[in-house]
Amino acid sequence: MSFSLLAWIFQKMLKDVVLGNVMFLGVFLHASRILLNTSAGASRFKDFLLAVLISSYFKIFLVAMMVWNFPSSVIYIIDLVVLSSNTVALKVITESAMNRILGVCLVAHAVKFFVVQGLELRYLRY
Repeated sequence: MSFSLLAWIFQKMLKDVVLGNVMFLGVFLHASRILLNTSAGASRFKDFLLAVLISSYFKIFLVAMMVWNFPSSVIYIIDLVVLSSNTVALKVITESAMNRILGVCLVAHAVKFFVVQGLELRYLRY
């Protein structure tokens, strides 16, 4: 494997991870301000960030997928478990209605999914 190919793969992976997660957090915070009528203070931002970080602990199973041979559909199952964990964490923090919280989490996860898939399509063209 050449160094340029390795650098290209690393750059692609880094763009997917960084851009997808930045878009997820941005949409998550913006949608929670709009749909849940929460304040935008620094302490509230820290609470949301901590809740998302802790409730996304199921993503550690993606590391196991690199070691053991799992079907690729397991990624989507893990994403569903993370979505439900994020929903419960946001429910505990905001004490808002479940349909609004589910809307915030679904919008944020959908944006992340479409950004990562859009980057995949862009890389497939080249």
